[in-house]
Amino acid sequence: MENQIPKPFIIVLALIQGVLLTLLYQSVEQSVWPATQPIWLTSLATFAISFPLLTFLCITKINGKEIAKYLLPFCLLLSTLGGYIGLQLEPIKFVNNDSVLVVFGFTALLASFKALMYIQQYMRNQPITYSSLFSLSWRNFIIFGECWLFVAIFWGILHLGAGLFAVVEIEFFQQLLRKDWFVIPVLNLAFGFAIIVFRNITHTADNISTILQTLIKFLLPALTIVSLGFLATLPFTGLNTLWKTGSGSLLVMWLQALTLFFVNAVYQDESHERPYHPFIHRLIFIGIALLPVYSIIAAYGLWLRVEQYGLTIDRCWALLVWLLLTCFSFGYLIGILKKRDAWLETLSKVNIAMGMVVLVVMLLVNSPVLNFQNLSAKSQLARLDKGLTTYEDFDYQYFGRSLGRQGYLALQNLKKELNNAAPDKVAIIDRMYINTLHRSKENFTLANFKTLVTFWPQESEFSTDLIEAVYNKATEHQWSGFDNNSYYFLATDLNGDQKAEFVIITENNYSTSANLWFHSEGKWQSKYMPSHNPAKVRYLKEQIMENNVTVIKPKWSNLKVGDVTFKAPIN
Repeated sequence: MENQIPKPFIIVLALIQGVLLTLLYQSVEQSVWPATQPIWLTSLATFAISFPLLTFLCITKINGKEIAKYLLPFCLLLSTLGGYIGLQLEPIKFVNNDSVLVVFGFTALLASFKALMYIQQYMRNQPITYSSLFSLSWRNFIIFGECWLFVAIFWGILHLGAGLFAVVEIEFFQQLLRKDWFVIPVLNLAFGFAIIVFRNITHTADNISTILQTLIKFLLPALTIVSLGFLATLPFTGLNTLWKTGSGSLLVMWLQALTLFFVNAVYQDESHERPYHPFIHRLIFIGIALLPVYSIIAAYGLWLRVEQYGLTIDRCWALLVWLLLTCFSFGYLIGILKKRDAWLETLSKVNIAMGMVVLVVMLLVNSPVLNFQNLSAKSQLARLDKGLTTYEDFDYQYFGRSLGRQGYLALQNLKKELNNAAPDKVAIIDRMYINTLHRSKENFTLANFKTLVTFWPQESEFSTDLIEAVYNKATEHQWSGFDNNSYYFLATDLNGDQKAEFVIITENNYSTSANLWFHSEGKWQSKYMPSHNPAKVRYLKEQIMENNVTVIKPKWSNLKVGDVTFKAPIN
């Protein structure tokens, strides 16, 4: 193995990857292309990460052509899907959709490991068997994990050294570790070096794999007993007890998934050798045959949720995972019904086929075919069109918080319908999509502030210095979210002295608050006014424009004892 690994090539490729990732990182820091176009950024970053990493795990001195033939097209496909994910981040001024990047990273990693083990088999010109795929997948995963552990320790040593040099007032290394042009290439070189080391001692990965499989071998009977015990008690407890947990379907699918994983780890050989005593083997045999029961239970729970509340991203994932688990479970059941105790002969065929299915599905969830954000948006809008939910109960925040670009586009179209039916909801939508990329007082001028203000009864009631004082207060903190608010300036006599008091109401999608502003000690000051808003009204503009503003005298007067004043708790 050692003389087959092209060490110079791996080091050079690691260095090239480090330079490319550094350039991409600097484009983000400096807000230049390709960072200004997420489609290009995610596409280029996907290729710069995936192709070298997968190459590191399988390159030898004799398979360069095969890598170009199989691995390069896969990474280009992955990069194209990365571009589509980048599209989901636009328009970048209004959409915050970081969650889609996390999902893409996880699914792309899973798809890459699945594709790699099939590609390695093709390059070896050997028949594809589940036992060989299992061995390759565990070896790749363990070597990959060992390399990252090495890089983490290496990075920690560098930081330790920088700290020691800082103590003796030599700042060079401390400053150097802050430079991305140094850190990223060095860590990539460390990863390449780790690849060379751990691929030369693959027996360590195989030993770790054996240890883990041994642990799983002892855990599988315990898990099977829990599974069968749960099914035995279910007729007496009923499903309602399970649904009361709020996560009944999730628990059932976790039990099903762990059972399938453990079974595959223990019975990955195609031989008829049984790793357990016949009684335990028969017990596991029964547990596997009953796995489709869990699919039926989970399907019922998911159907209830979707029927009641429609599709969401979480439910789309739950349905997808349920479908994959169900295919595995029924595949094993069919093998058991046909082969009885010799059902292990079908295990390999089912796992090889389902491995390809999982690979394809992990790619499709990052494509227009299975865009869960789009499916969720359409499902929720369909419920609104059918009258299953009202404009008042519709979850606008979910569209902005979880559905990214698809939620943004859907709400922009919905605004046309809401202009007449529920104009207050239009204001809520507009507040959700504020350009916060350059949020600062310098970029948010007084003129911009006044576009968010409604004056009552008229603007001339308020002095320029008062408006500036409110503006300064609203923009004193960059994180305050001042541009997500609506401001209502009200001038009305609150104490009966024939002079107007100035009340400034701040309203956003989450709260409505008010402050009384007054001129004292040569400057404008404010005091918070407690509010009572049981209906959680978030749109006062119509009421103010219709002059629906009144002054109510308190029902309870204050009590004063000497210099101490007591306010009634209810007014």
